[in-house]
Amino acid sequence: MQITYQMEIYEKVGHIIKAVEYIEYNLLDRMGHNTFENMTLGEITAMARRHNILHDDFEEQRLQDILNKRNDLIHQYFKRKDFEANAHNVPFLQHELNYLQSFYQEVSDFNNWLCSSAGKKNVESI
Repeated sequence: MQITYQMEIYEKVGHIIKAVEYIEYNLLDRMGHNTFENMTLGEITAMARRHNILHDDFEEQRLQDILNKRNDLIHQYFKRKDFEANAHNVPFLQHELNYLQSFYQEVSDFNNWLCSSAGKKNVESI
């Protein structure tokens, strides 16, 4: 993998993971739970549904999409995409970097909505 793209991809993945952690934090905070509870995003998502934190099906689907993409990113993404075999495939690397940027924006937008819908300042300025 070309070093520039490799570093950009790894950096973007780190930013996504951090941003998703803030969604977890903000969801737990909205529900009045310890924001450092040891829970998975899936567990927090289910709890948010029970607490009616998500205002409509659209917001529930947005969070579910983030959960699914985050799980893929953590558990399958690099293996499934075979980054080693595509190490010098610049169009592939650019496409994946664009995908990660888009996902990061999706996570950021959801976190901003989550904070603004609670009337709180965003805990993480993404």
